Amino acid sequence: MNRLQQQGFIFGVVATLVALGSALAPSLDPLTSLLLIATLIFFLGVPHGALDPCFAQKLFAVKGWQAWLVFVVIYLGLAGGVVLIWWQVPLVFMSAFLIISILHFSRDLAPTTPRITKLLYGGAIIVLPALLHFSEMLELFTLIVPAENAQTIMEILRTLTWPWVAGLAISLCLTVNKNWQTGFEIFSVSLLALVAQPLIAFTVYFCGMHSLRHMLRTQQYVNLPVSRLVWTCLSPMLGVSVLIALGWLYLPASSFDSRILQFVFVTLAALTVPHMLLVDRARYSS
Repeated sequence: MNRLQQQGFIFGVVATLVALGSALAPSLDPLTSLLLIATLIFFLGVPHGALDPCFAQKLFAVKGWQAWLVFVVIYLGLAGGVVLIWWQVPLVFMSAFLIISILHFSRDLAPTTPRITKLLYGGAIIVLPALLHFSEMLELFTLIVPAENAQTIMEILRTLTWPWVAGLAISLCLTVNKNWQTGFEIFSVSLLALVAQPLIAFTVYFCGMHSLRHMLRTQQYVNLPVSRLVWTCLSPMLGVSVLIALGWLYLPASSFDSRILQFVFVTLAALTVPHMLLVDRARYSS
């Protein structure tokens, strides 16, 4: 097995164990759970997007402080536009974020995987929790967008759950015969999304599969040692930290748990748009 296959297998084992364990283990205190999840996403999930300067440098030959300043302004401008949409039209924001997430996560599977299987896989962590955790997901979404918007989105997700489960089951049967490792990834993510608490499932997937797989692929793409990639991450991570601190001070007041969720998911949505544009450009160029 190559490194990507090893990572996928280890993640599949961990995800399966987390799914089975969460069915037996008692639930954590909500505030403790939120703080733990936010910390894990910041330190293990966000850094994969902090590698975007590697793509910018290779794709556009960005050099010199003036070129980097233009890149940063465009990148933050796109991210700021997403935050503005959340502020003004939250239903559009949440709907677009979920659709973009499905498309983005679908790229985690091997490139040779059929497109419909990729889309079903990418949506597993978004759609499947609505089957057994509808109330919990509704409560979480209500902390991010107005209650009526959250209800509308959750009703759509609930309508999609059984067709999505059926599609994943068919795709899994067809995939296992061709590539058992990809099949195991589909199975483990689906089980995790169905059984584990939604925030735990998302965090395990986002950090253990999506972020780590992107880092491994980035290292292959730019052909740089791990130490160089770590140094590349530091400046963007520092910038994200400053923006989060400013947002915490100046965004409208809300409850503590609501503010944490808003920061985690609005920040992820804002950074995902320019991140996807760069990654897709790299994929098409190669």
